[in-house]
Amino acid sequence: MSIRKIEFVEGEYYHVFNRGVDKRVIFENKDDLYYFYRRLMDLNTVDVDSKFKSKRFYQSGAISIDSDEEKLVSIIAYCLLPNHFHLVLKQECKGGISKFMQRLGTSYTVYFNNKHKRTGSLFQGKFKANIIKGEFGLPVLSVYVNLNYIHHKINPNTSIVKSSIFEYLGTEKDSPICNKDEIRSIVKEIGTIKDYEEFSRNTSKVFGENKGLVIKDIDLDKVFES
Repeated sequence: MSIRKIEFVEGEYYHVFNRGVDKRVIFENKDDLYYFYRRLMDLNTVDVDSKFKSKRFYQSGAISIDSDEEKLVSIIAYCLLPNHFHLVLKQECKGGISKFMQRLGTSYTVYFNNKHKRTGSLFQGKFKANIIKGEFGLPVLSVYVNLNYIHHKINPNTSIVKSSIFEYLGTEKDSPICNKDEIRSIVKEIGTIKDYEEFSRNTSKVFGENKGLVIKDIDLDKVFES
């Protein structure tokens, strides 16, 4: 068994990500994506163990969590794409990230395999993680994750994706799952929400250039239009 080199520390921020085994699709349809999305909220509590082990949970995915319950992590940003996902997480208690990700991976794999009549691993080994450092490390990473589907040139109108960028912009139509105070802190570090939009545009251009995309491919007008 491989030993994870990174140590998760309370109060620190981490970029957490994983993909489907053999680069396979992990979200076949919107029902799959929204099951995973709801689990990001439902499994993020210290005292969910008894519910998590319930067979009924695996079948229905129906868990109601009090918003005042102690959280394992704070969700700062996310992007769910057809064959992989990105999360920015802040560890809130000892072992929080490891426990949260173990629950998430197990819950979703059981759901996906039951629904799609398959067996075996769904994800490509253990989730990957990097600690976020530097004065603008968190704002930069929030842009990278929030707009990851654009950096991959994935059209949300024709592909299954979901991103926290709309929680940052205040236009998310579903129940928000990111920590609002953390979002406000990130935006405030840059300035106003308009400043964050401009920061996102400029940062995305750099990401695009690094991926070999031309500037016109990084079109954020539809994302930031009012």
